[in-house]
Amino acid sequence: MRFYIFVALTTLTFFLALVLLGLGLHYPQARLFRTTRALAAPAASALTTLTATPQPQIQPSPHPTDAPLPTTTPTATSTALPTATAIPTSTPAPSVLAAKSVAFTPGDRAVRANIRLALNMYQGALTNVVLAPGEVFSFNAALGARPQRLPWKYVIIKPTPTDNATPEPATRPQSIQGGGLCDLASRYVMAARPLLPAKAFRFVNHLRSNGVRLAGVPARDSVAIWAVGGGPGEQDLKITNTTGGWLQFVVERTGEKITVSALLWDQPPP
Repeated sequence: MRFYIFVALTTLTFFLALVLLGLGLHYPQARLFRTTRALAAPAASALTTLTATPQPQIQPSPHPTDAPLPTTTPTATSTALPTATAIPTSTPAPSVLAAKSVAFTPGDRAVRANIRLALNMYQGALTNVVLAPGEVFSFNAALGARPQRLPWKYVIIKPTPTDNATPEPATRPQSIQGGGLCDLASRYVMAARPLLPAKAFRFVNHLRSNGVRLAGVPARDSVAIWAVGGGPGEQDLKITNTTGGWLQFVVERTGEKITVSALLWDQPPP
């Protein structure tokens, strides 16, 4: 009896196995079980992915001696900034382009006194005159607004004799107040003559106006000065700086010797 039951169960089991095998072959996607190899492939792949992902590692801090030295950030006042603007540009010193000096020593005491008075007026305005390009120098203006009121000395002026005729009665010796100013003014012309053209000078010629030659003065440079504060009949010396430089007149006194110098500078004199 048991034998028959065993055979029946065995036959049923075998039949069910055939049915399941047939279904598995006909519908592969409906398999209830997978082989060990098929199930292990995804697991191996996942394991590979997990091991291939780099894990964050803690880097050891660099040794203190390997750390870069701190750099100083330049500030607005730091001398490490570009120093091109900090270096001052040197300005070339003024230089003299041309110069001329003339000297004379008046023999008459009254002439010397009048020249000293003229040179002392306006704190020595005539002793240092600087003219920019285009400026005009006025001899009478340096003597003040009312030069006729100054205590000028009287000087005896003698006419210059000629070879062909004797002086006329009208040109006989005269006593002139302020004698010596013409001698001084003429030295400004003599000093500046080599530096300026003829059109730069304006004055009344002393020899042609009254027939008196000034000692040591060329005929064309003799100046007639009559300072009456800009009134009628005034005779003045005016010199215009027609150059592109700076014209300077310097008057020096050494005892009774008077030296008038004209200097032409390339820029304002020191």
